[in-house]
Amino acid sequence: MVHPRAMSPSVAESWDRITSWLRVHAPVTFDSLAPPARDLTALEIDVSTPLPEDLVAWWRLCGGSDGRTELLLPFFDPCSAGEALRKRRYLVGPVPGPVGEAGGRSGVFQAAFVPIAAMGTGDHLFVDLRPGRWQGCVQHWSRDDGSRPAPYWENVADMLGDVADALHTGTPALRAYGERVRSYGIRTVPYVPAVEDRRLVWRRSV
Repeated sequence: MVHPRAMSPSVAESWDRITSWLRVHAPVTFDSLAPPARDLTALEIDVSTPLPEDLVAWWRLCGGSDGRTELLLPFFDPCSAGEALRKRRYLVGPVPGPVGEAGGRSGVFQAAFVPIAAMGTGDHLFVDLRPGRWQGCVQHWSRDDGSRPAPYWENVADMLGDVADALHTGTPALRAYGERVRSYGIRTVPYVPAVEDRRLVWRRSV
């Protein structure tokens, strides 16, 4: 089952740019990436809503990590499809159906949310499959506060493109998110990539 949204051709290109940079500059991070996912059936059945093509394409290229990468800023490790399924089973709250539109706040981790990356604190990045203009967007789930007031990225393809551009140009990532939340009176600081002990790390841009 695949969401009918047209997949951006940049998914494979962005992932190739990311891994080529990691291979040269942050080999420890590169070595921590897991092989591509083989079977997404169990997760697709659990979600019951077709997965976006760009998310499927990414999992077909990378099956998560060993938990030491922090590849996705600021401190998130990519999840495998199996991990996403396991995390959903304890994160999803008692909500009968999608509440609100995609990209909006939610105090409960809904069945329409698919975790794609995790932080050791209990925070996650997730793809929001609720209906609406932002369906398929990537949001930050806070263990304490729920979802943020606006999406981090428009979709998985946008996320990978933002990371790839930051790695290759040194420009800050998450700038578009900063613009989106400005209307809420929230000020953010973009992140730039750096390398420590042959690992990719993200630092706040000065």
